[in-house]
Amino acid sequence: MTNLPIHITTHHLSASNALQRFAREKISSVCRFANDALAADVVLRRHGGARERFSASARLALPGRDIHGRAVAGNLYAAIAKLVAKLARLSRKRKTRLAKTYEHPGRSETSADLTVPPHAQESLPEPSDTLRQPHAREGGQEMRVFPFRRQGAFASSPILIGRGIRS
Repeated sequence: MTNLPIHITTHHLSASNALQRFAREKISSVCRFANDALAADVVLRRHGGARERFSASARLALPGRDIHGRAVAGNLYAAIAKLVAKLARLSRKRKTRLAKTYEHPGRSETSADLTVPPHAQESLPEPSDTLRQPHAREGGQEMRVFPFRRQGAFASSPILIGRGIRS
């Protein structure tokens, strides 16, 4: 969506046209990862005190949960750049989570098996039951069961000396 409504609010500073244009360009680039974004609300602040400190915070309105980000820097342009990086990271994380939740028909294991040429399937060894690890269910989580137990902390581990391995 190229015409994402972006609302910029300032606290304790006046926003020039160049600053507003910079913020709009940077925030609109986040739409690469969140193409279903509805709106963006950006707040730019100047904090008084011993030294100048600027912060930029934003809320990216999306279907479902919104994405919030905040960045602080000594320069307002740097704070906006940090904010955009944070929003992009959170948007990519959301996009990956949605892709894992809703599986695409082209990304399933069965379609991967169909794309393998028939002569390559003949050369693959047959899976045997001895290579598979048995599984046990315990406490709602899947846990691997190993056929051996170590007797001590360093019972069967090799000793590393110099560059060679000795056991």
